[in-house]
Formats: sequence, C-alpha cells, structure tokens
Amino acid sequence: MARFVLASGALLCVLSAALQTSALTVLPHDVRPGHAVRHFEGNYSRYTLLDPEYAPYFTLLDDGLLMTTADLAPLLDQSLNLAILEQTPFSSSAHSVHLLVVDRRKMLSFATNGLRGEIQENAPSGTAVDLLPIKAAASLNVGPVAYKIINGNEDSLFALREKTKTGIPRVASVITDGDVEIIAMRPLDAEETKSYDLILQATDLKGSNKANLAVRIDVTNENDHEPIFEQDIYYFAVNGSLDQNCDNETAHWQRFSNIGKVHAFDGDGDRVYYSLKTPSNLAVIVPQTGELILAGEPDGHEAELEVLAHDTGSPPRKSRPAQVFLEFVVRSKKDLPALRRQKRRVTRAVRPTKRIEFTEADGEVEGRAVFTLEKETDRETFKIRDENPWVTVEPSGVVKVKKKWDYEELGPEKTIDFWVTITNAGNGAGQNSSDRFRLTTECVENQGPVARPRIPRRFYTPQITTIRDGIRRLKTEIAPPVPDLGYDNMQ
Repeated sequence: MARFVLASGALLCVLSAALQTSALTVLPHDVRPGHAVRHFEGNYSRYTLLDPEYAPYFTLLDDGLLMTTADLAPLLDQSLNLAILEQTPFSSSAHSVHLLVVDRRKMLSFATNGLRGEIQENAPSGTAVDLLPIKAAASLNVGPVAYKIINGNEDSLFALREKTKTGIPRVASVITDGDVEIIAMRPLDAEETKSYDLILQATDLKGSNKANLAVRIDVTNENDHEPIFEQDIYYFAVNGSLDQNCDNETAHWQRFSNIGKVHAFDGDGDRVYYSLKTPSNLAVIVPQTGELILAGEPDGHEAELEVLAHDTGSPPRKSRPAQVFLEFVVRSKKDLPALRRQKRRVTRAVRPTKRIEFTEADGEVEGRAVFTLEKETDRETFKIRDENPWVTVEPSGVVKVKKKWDYEELGPEKTIDFWVTITNAGNGAGQNSSDRFRLTTECVENQGPVARPRIPRRFYTPQITTIRDGIRRLKTEIAPPVPDLGYDNMQ
C-alpha cells in the first residue's frame, strides 16, 4: 500500500509539472465529434486518459489519437487540463493537454492566409512595406488586439506600427483596434537578400485567442551599381602581313579580324552591353559580347581607344571608360617559326593471318610441340590472347597440344583458330601486336592395312580417300615433295 501511494504521488508530481509547461490549444465550441485534438506517437505505447470527468467529451484511440466524442458547448469558456498516461513494457510517462473551449465567433482570424508585399532597396529607416491592410478580427468584439512578429525577424530588420502613426516604434509589439503595418528598421540591400519570410501573430488581451499570418516581403532592386571593367587598361597586338606582290612589301591587316575582347560585370546583376566612347573608323565593338573588330587600316603602329559598359537597369548606368591600346605588328615569313610534326610510332598492329595444315594424328599427344612462332626480334614474347581448348602458346613461341585433337569435335570448318599477342619489350614499356593462326586438320580414319605401290617416296606420295559408304580405293598420283611444316611456309 505504501508503495502504491508513493508511486501515485510521484506520478501526480510529474503530471503537475507537465500541466504547468504544456501549450494551450484553443478549440471552437461547435466542433463536431471526431475532431482530432492531438496525436501522440510512441513505440509499443499504451495511452490512458486519467480524467474521468472529461471522458464523455474526449477519448484516446490505440494509436495515440486524442479526439472529441461529443458537443463541447457545455465546456464553453472553460480551461481544461487533460492528463494522459503513456505506458510501455519498460517505462511509464505522463503527458498533459491544456485546452480552452471558446466561442467560434470570438476567435481571431485574418482575412487571408498569407500576404506578399515589397519595399524598395535602400529605402530609409521607417519606410512602410507596400502591403494590404493587416488586421485580425472576430465575429464578436474581443477588444484591442496585440500584434507581434514571432518568426523570420532574427536581425530585427522589421517592426510593426499602427497604420495611423509615423516614426519608429520603441516596442516590439503593437496593441490596437485598427490596422497595423510593417516598417523597415534600416535600409535593405537586394544583392544581399532578395526576400524575407515573416510570421505575424495576433492575440487578444487574455493571451489565449491567437491567429497567425505569413508575410513575404520582396526587396525590389534599385540600380545602385554601375558596371565595372575587369581591367582598367587593355593591351592587344594585331598581327599583319606583308604584301609580297609589291616591291616595297606594303603591310596589310585583314579587315574584320578579331582584335580582342573586353568584359565588365554589374553588381546589380543587370545585363551589360558595350560601346566606344568615341566612334572610330579603325575598330568597332560588338555591344552584346565586347569583342573588338578591326574595321579599317591603321595609320601607324599604335592606336588608343576608350570603351564604355552600360547596364539595363532602371535608370540605366554606365561605367567609367576603360583604355584599350592597340599595337600593330608585322611579321615576315622568315620570322615565323617552322612547324614540325613528330612522327608517332604505332604501338599496336595486327599481323596477317597464318594458316598451317596438320593431320589429326599430329595432335594425339598432349604437350607435344607442333610448331614454333617466328620472332622478328629476340625481345619478342608470345601469349595466347583467349583461352583455347586445343592449343597453348609458350612465351618463347612454342605452340603445344593442350588437349588431344578430335576431328569430330571440331567445327564445320575443321579448324583451330587462335590469336597470339606479341609483346616487344625492347621499347620502353613495351609495344604489342597481334597475330592470328588457323590450324587445319585432316582426318585419316583407321581402315586396316593399305597396299602402297613401290614408287620412290620423293616422287610419289600415297593418299587415302575415305568415302562414307565404305567403298575403298587406292589412288596413286605423282605428288610434289612433302613440304616442310616450319614457320617459314605459313600462309
């Protein structure tokens, strides 16, 4: 029993502290049953409404939603403190909801959900923002209303003032029955911040009836910055050529050639265009880009121009003139540097495909060397590019049988194709080339002993031709000597 009393006392202390710090929620007296008041969110939590007095008007759902269940007219103008107990498998905590039921006709509201106004850049302190009238009202008279800025005014750039008054107020809030306006406390810079978002709050004198209004203030740009050139002085050299058809080698400059380009920037972000301070027959400037174009022949080796930059702001402003010095240079062909193109060594090449013929019997022994690749230099090494089931290639160039050759398992062409990568390590990091080989196998089936004519081998070569229907015949013909199967006879 003592433990229960102690626990109850501790819970009441927690509830008392929660009730004192809870925020006030205003409810109209005519809200319908099912109106959501507050939603508690917790993991594996169970909520209980501890005030049986208000059980007929409010309920807590399993998901933590506090809602109305009846008409709140009997609670009009009453301040309610609802105690909520939250229980989890490991802990318990208390919550409170401070409610005030008021007549809807007495609830303050603004005529719109938000306002948008503007103020001129660099406007003096005390200048009012161009806005629609700001006033919170209710259907029934609630007396004077207090206004203040509750958000967005961290640097105290703005303040509130009664519409009928002038000057700069000394307090942060305004209490009045009439309209209020927003004023700037100091000049604003559009290049620094173009807009501000404020939240205004209207409250009755009791402090329980409140309404909020969102206000956006745009700072209109004033053309207070003139364009500035990146350089005060520009130097450009204009190259000319000598006319070889004349005996005295007259200098000539190509008309409408590009001399150079000037550039200026505007602090207000306005678009910039360019012009010559004094029109000239020697050069013109492209207004949009600032490019200088040669328009005529120079009278001497040097010339001087002055250019201006203008912006498109209102009113338009122009920069201080920038000086442009032109130097006309003539070079003969003897002075021009000779152009040499260095030959580039091809680091990768593909050699012609080589074809070598073998019989099926040549590949019967695994690991047998069938032939050796020819080297162009002693530094070349070989490597098979893709895995091949029939052959393998040693770095020295020796081609060996990897798997016993089977005539029936070969493709329709009865060939073994493989690529070999050849690396020449004698030039820096090495240079690669590729070589393709095709091995053609001839099938000789086992058909028993075959009679061979007694003819010298160097003049006659017996050849057996097998027909699938089983007919045998011996064909003897004069054949050239058997060619050497070395790398020199590859095709």
